[in-house]
Amino acid sequence: MRMLVFALVIFALLLGFGTFSYYYIDHSANSLLAGVNSMEQGARAENWNQVRKNFTDLQLTWDKTKPKWTALLDHQELDNINITMSRVKEFMETRDKPGFMTELAELKIFIKHIPEKEAVNLANIF
Repeated sequence: MRMLVFALVIFALLLGFGTFSYYYIDHSANSLLAGVNSMEQGARAENWNQVRKNFTDLQLTWDKTKPKWTALLDHQELDNINITMSRVKEFMETRDKPGFMTELAELKIFIKHIPEKEAVNLANIF
């Protein structure tokens, strides 16, 4: 009987941690995506000063998010985001709008992919 109770407690803890982790990842990914969308709007309007400010805000958000995601996610996913953020910064500095928009689209895909990959659904189980 004790083993059953112990197993149920462990299962409940794992389920709770998994649920909390997913909602944290989803919430922080949405926060990052909001920053990317702000940068995209600024670039469409050719307001590079606003884009630079939005990038700084995004970088601060990413710097706070990355250590927590490191404990929860595959590091290749995080490396993809880091590399793409570096490219975004370079295109922003040179004001290369086509390259900038392309890299922003790639960054959005990488950020959106993480909560989708971590969600509990049949596609991820099988």
